[in-house]
Amino acid sequence: MSELVSLGPIDDAIETKLQNFAVSLGLKPADATAVLTERFTTEFQPIKRQMESSFVLTDSNLEEIEALKTKYNVNLTLSGTAPLFRATYLLESKHELPLPVEVDVLLDSNETCYYTIPTTWHQSRVQTRGYSGTSVSLPTGIRGVRFRFGGYTPVRTEQMTPLAAGTLFVTSKRLLFSGDSRNTTISLKKIVDGHVFSDCVKMEKNTGKPDLFTMNAAQARFVLSLVDVLKEH
Repeated sequence: MSELVSLGPIDDAIETKLQNFAVSLGLKPADATAVLTERFTTEFQPIKRQMESSFVLTDSNLEEIEALKTKYNVNLTLSGTAPLFRATYLLESKHELPLPVEVDVLLDSNETCYYTIPTTWHQSRVQTRGYSGTSVSLPTGIRGVRFRFGGYTPVRTEQMTPLAAGTLFVTSKRLLFSGDSRNTTISLKKIVDGHVFSDCVKMEKNTGKPDLFTMNAAQARFVLSLVDVLKEH
């Protein structure tokens, strides 16, 4: 195997030679193909880790993958998160929009949807939890009762609260959330900033509270990149 690989890419004829050699050793033809696949997988792992850490599939990544496929005569169709990584790269480097998607929600006549994702809509809500303050103890009164005075104020904390579960639609004009109990619409013009988290995307607006939508970091990165390009259009 090492000798044949060193001589150049593996083609069908060389793979057949490897399979015949495997049979001569008492193995199955598929065992030779399995060794080729294993070597391909080993060399593909660094590329895969780079894609997963950066959330993009670059032109150079594709060239490296194609070279490995030729080297080991392996057929590989990128699936899973790879198409999303590629779409993010095309948005950020070439401002290339993804293909439109058909949706069952009512859009304006000149409005196009480019992405949909199941999600839960969150906003921050202030909650009261207990009281805080100071107290002062006075000496025992004439009836033998100790008086205690103090000023107590409610303790208020801000927490992210789920408002509804549903679907987020990213269109050429807005973010449209259709939920099981509530809906919301955010015009692209109102979005002033965005943040990627491991479990959600946060949208800052020029008015009102930020909106958060649950999704993984790769999806959040894609949504923000898509919004940026759509705002420019």
